[in-house]
Amino acid sequence: MFESFRSQAAQKISGWSLEEKVGQLFILAFPGKDAEAARPLIERYNLGGCYLSQDNAATFAEARQLTQAMAAIVNQRVDSVPMLLGVDQEGAWSVLTPESTTGPGNLALGSADNPALSAQMYSVFGIEMRSAGFNCVLGPCADVNLKPNSPIIDTRAFGEVPAQVAVQVGAAVHGAHDGGIVVCAKHFPGHGDTTGDTHREIPVVDKSLATLLVEDLAPFKAAIDARVELMMTSHICYPQIDPVYPATLSRAILQDVLREKLGFKGIVISDSMNMGAIRRNFPPVEAAIIAFKAGIDMMMLSEEHYDHNDNYLENQLAMIGAIVSAVEDGRMPEAELNQIVERVVAFKLARLVAMPLFSEFNLEANRKVEQAAAKSAVQILADPARNLPIQADKHVFVLQTTPLADYANLVNPRGIGPNQATPAFDYFAAEISAGMASDRLSILDYSEAKAWLAAPSQLILAVIENYPLPGEDFKQAASKALVAELAAKFGAQLVVIGLRNAYEAVPELAGHVCAYGSRECSARAAAQVCLSI
Repeated sequence: MFESFRSQAAQKISGWSLEEKVGQLFILAFPGKDAEAARPLIERYNLGGCYLSQDNAATFAEARQLTQAMAAIVNQRVDSVPMLLGVDQEGAWSVLTPESTTGPGNLALGSADNPALSAQMYSVFGIEMRSAGFNCVLGPCADVNLKPNSPIIDTRAFGEVPAQVAVQVGAAVHGAHDGGIVVCAKHFPGHGDTTGDTHREIPVVDKSLATLLVEDLAPFKAAIDARVELMMTSHICYPQIDPVYPATLSRAILQDVLREKLGFKGIVISDSMNMGAIRRNFPPVEAAIIAFKAGIDMMMLSEEHYDHNDNYLENQLAMIGAIVSAVEDGRMPEAELNQIVERVVAFKLARLVAMPLFSEFNLEANRKVEQAAAKSAVQILADPARNLPIQADKHVFVLQTTPLADYANLVNPRGIGPNQATPAFDYFAAEISAGMASDRLSILDYSEAKAWLAAPSQLILAVIENYPLPGEDFKQAASKALVAELAAKFGAQLVVIGLRNAYEAVPELAGHVCAYGSRECSARAAAQVCLSI
């Protein structure tokens, strides 16, 4: 994919020290908003990239200040190449929230079933992230929701039908390229057929390669056909392909399947090697050496509680040093190292050097794309009592089914995930309030709704939510219990408003409106559909 830049890359790295070559293969992270925290990694080790999150920058102004300061440190070198600055701007997960345009998330885009709209949404991601100084979107998720109760993929995937997901993934890659940014399909060879979360464990997907090609791998092939530059691996075991190692450490998966079978010519990056799946099962240095030998080009040691660990920087420096030692003592041949570094640098010369950054963008136009996508996604899945659109003579009760305490982990302390401080319920309630007379509308929070169960009503809109959070779960037990109580009492008077996926059935007599996402735009779009706006 970048072969025409290979000789130029070889010339550039010919004067690099061993430490500088090894450092180029790492994508690291650091807590806080000061680029000085990364200076030792950049200056001494010629760091290859950084994973940046909401913890590093919450606004566009902070992001520009940070990325410009990092570039200034890099450019002190006469033979510098840009760092890969990757962010999880993929819809259901985001950065620079709420200033950035997140869209409704991939599952909602899949529901809208409009590849052109998905391409527009990902073009917006590219334009806005480049404006912040980032040069890589760590998306789209090419996973297929074959097991819909996944705690970590969920609304991050485009859906549950491989062929349809493949169309959306291809559109997303093309759209991001139209937005001028590098993209990374993930989590190869697929994270959607497991209920495990690799932030915590190593899940197992016991499938043959033939089955994987039909089910899990079709969207990744679509990304490759769309010339995706980066592929992120998953820490999942596929014992019928490799009975010993998870994908990130598996030569059979990364070389035989990804490179040879699917024809990927780009850069393979690992998911975070600090995630529980790796950290709890393999010695860190041994895992890193195995991963590089298996086919990893750039290794992420990013998010696993780095802001809770006072020794995080030292640990990352020690890891680079350990790989340097492994090359020096022959455990990792220097010839193999040079080949990987050449490939990485050739990619950067081809795609990062000339990428324009820090341009202004049209936020109003971007929000219109977002609103169109969110509105197209909403579906009335059931309305047995014909409650919708809301009639002028009805008094409507909008109920929050999630206890306030259950939103405690909505904003992840590591800056990863939705980063949406305001619950989706609040946006839905605000949009309903804007479209109805106040004397016909009652909005009740969870505690009020529990106390209100004994009262009569005409129409109840019960809002349910979910958010995919890395390494933890969004609590839903209380919400499910309250919806069951409401259904038992009010039957067909109840309409469940799903600001989440539609994989779990709602009570039989109830109506069901699903927005397939928990973003503000999705919540407002669901309210507009209820009001027939």
